[in-house]
Amino acid sequence: MASMNSIIQVLDNPPTRWILRMLIFLRYKQRGRKIEAVKSHKDFGAWEFRIDGVSYLSSGPGWAYDYEYLLTQLKELSGYAYLPIKGDTVIDIGAGVGEETIIFSDLVGSGGKVYSVEAHPKTFRALSYLVAVNDLKNVVHSNVALSDIAGTVSIDDSDNSLANTILSTPKKKAFEVDAETFDDFVERNNIDRIDLVKMNVEGAEQLIIRGMQRSLSRIKHMAISCHDFRYKNGESEFFKTKDIVLQFLEKSNFVVVTQNTANSMVDDYVYAYNPLLTSGFESNV
Repeated sequence: MASMNSIIQVLDNPPTRWILRMLIFLRYKQRGRKIEAVKSHKDFGAWEFRIDGVSYLSSGPGWAYDYEYLLTQLKELSGYAYLPIKGDTVIDIGAGVGEETIIFSDLVGSGGKVYSVEAHPKTFRALSYLVAVNDLKNVVHSNVALSDIAGTVSIDDSDNSLANTILSTPKKKAFEVDAETFDDFVERNNIDRIDLVKMNVEGAEQLIIRGMQRSLSRIKHMAISCHDFRYKNGESEFFKTKDIVLQFLEKSNFVVVTQNTANSMVDDYVYAYNPLLTSGFESNV
């Protein structure tokens, strides 16, 4: 019997997506979820699952996207060392289609704020849709690339939105996007406290940290997804970032921890806290 992933792969094509939508709908119903809609948004390349009155987006079809699933993913990855609480301010860099943004928004509540940053224009359209359809009033979303200097950068436009990154050598299939430093972004948005910086930007973390000098004293916690696993899989040295990030954080007097799970993607996450602002990893560690 074919696996669920095999079924998805076979049916995720324009002529058969209606069958896939029906199967996904039925699978959610079997799990006892109040599912209202399953949609494939061609214009911004994402799937929408509307469950219990809330729309969740994914870059691909699936059987499990809901609040509990996304919260579990968050706790295992960017929220492993610190999970935001009511009233927090979160900067979500590399927000993608908003999988974590929607959870951050709920966790910080009406008294908190989430600043979601997504550089890729097409992916940003998905993020904008998520914010609008769910009326996320505590989310400010920005289509900008954070980098080491202000100006413009080229962003890859591959079919896999999760793998798109800043390009050192422009390609035909790419977007030119406005760029600014993290410090300038913080000042432009008048952000005076930052409880968590989450960063998942496919190698560009090494650029962003160079532009966050003035803001370091405002940051309590960081969760940075490094991408050495992509380098080890034969991709560019641009993705070899973990040592760069570790050295930067330790030099900046942050306390640092990593995971040791034997899953290279998970273990390339770097978590840090500022001992001048908080006493430790107040969440899962």
